[in-house]
Amino acid sequence: MIPISDCMKCKVISIRQDATLREAVSIVVENKVGTLPVIDAGGKLVGVVKLRDLLSLVMPNFINFIDHFEFVHSFGALDLRKPSKAELNRKVSEIMEEPVYAEETFSLMHAAAILHKNGLKDLPVINKEGDLIGLASHVDIGTALMRSWLIVNGDSAEKK
Repeated sequence: MIPISDCMKCKVISIRQDATLREAVSIVVENKVGTLPVIDAGGKLVGVVKLRDLLSLVMPNFINFIDHFEFVHSFGALDLRKPSKAELNRKVSEIMEEPVYAEETFSLMHAAAILHKNGLKDLPVINKEGDLIGLASHVDIGTALMRSWLIVNGDSAEKK
């Protein structure tokens, strides 16, 4: 068994639950991340803010009801919409989702199953105390699973 802790990113960009949405937007834009784990003052994972949560601040409600909107060639002015100052000053805790996570000892397959079941791209990793210690993407997990495919009977598959 390969634990998720063997393939996770240890440098995790996170945000405190008392931060503003303006701060969350700034972190997402500066670091180009789509999943922002939310922690309390003690570093415990308490939630997650996703890129789509932030984008929903300006998306019209009807977008969620349209299965196929490829027929619309341009949403025009919607590209230029911005949240109000009041919205950006709201606390992260107001829009964060309950966290879905893996414990550091979970196997890669267990973590992959959690990602798949929940339709996630990134999975926060916690230790037994509940502290956020890493983040594993679907790419991290998938490539870690495939790494063993390259070794056959102690030889690299490339040599065969």
